[in-house]
Amino acid sequence: MERINLYINSKNRNQNENINSLKINLPPGYISCKNDEYFVLNVNSFNTFTTWNNCTTYNNKGKLISRSIDGSIYQTLNFELPLGNPNAMQIDRSLNFALLGFVNIKYDSISNKYIYYRDESLSILHHKIYLLPTTCGQFLGFDNNNEVEITSFGVESKYKINVITVKSLNIKVSGDISLINGTIDNFSSSNFTHNNIIFNYVVDTKFYKSLVYHSKDTSNNFVLHNSLGQINNFTLDILDQDLKPIEDMEDYILHLQFIKTKKQTSEMILFKMLEYVKDIFLLIGNFLYPSKTNEAIEYMYITPPKFFAKYKNPI
Repeated sequence: MERINLYINSKNRNQNENINSLKINLPPGYISCKNDEYFVLNVNSFNTFTTWNNCTTYNNKGKLISRSIDGSIYQTLNFELPLGNPNAMQIDRSLNFALLGFVNIKYDSISNKYIYYRDESLSILHHKIYLLPTTCGQFLGFDNNNEVEITSFGVESKYKINVITVKSLNIKVSGDISLINGTIDNFSSSNFTHNNIIFNYVVDTKFYKSLVYHSKDTSNNFVLHNSLGQINNFTLDILDQDLKPIEDMEDYILHLQFIKTKKQTSEMILFKMLEYVKDIFLLIGNFLYPSKTNEAIEYMYITPPKFFAKYKNPI
């Protein structure tokens, strides 16, 4: 069994490469296996800094739509929330400024919701105003792409205001790396689909702090399918919990370990079973006839976990 360690520092990528989709080009033949071997991939460690913005160009856009009595649109106001890491009060001030003269917003800190009021100075001839979050629904407390009519009586946000958008990190692989019986998830839709995700980690670190992961067991082991017999090129995608790119991801260091091991043929399995049965009979014989014990059998009898460890899966 051979172990090949691969350390990846995203800082030393090509200038035209996006940190969210890093292409790894390895020397030909550096990671290769024979026909009777296969690879197991393990994520040993990952570390970065949590300096990304929660409010980005992916999730900061919305519209305010004014409709006539017959339902036709006569005015549309596009607005964007400021990029960065705003809190609920800062979003409140930004919305009130962007929608000035149309909608007034009040933040209820007890319920952690916004209440939207139609501005009373608006003409009642065009009395229907709709708020349409296109991508910023999480910050406004509504679903994206659903129009919400704003009245002078006030409309409370449907959801509690959540200013944290990146809740977990996912690392997805593609290219020469393909997982056998890999991962199935519903991160990006209501249906479970196949994804080559090799790493999922909940962000439990405060902003501008180090996020550090070290493998303590083999829970991140993945058997790889590779018809070429070697791994030369593959891509690492860093995604959030919805499998969307983290726009301003900080540089990271990733430690991958490729474990090369022999394929378990039926002949090998039968041979191990035969050896296992022989050793069991030796233990029984030693128990029944202790006077016949020799050093090898005594070691096997005293420390069976160590002796029988040779039958375990090498992974």
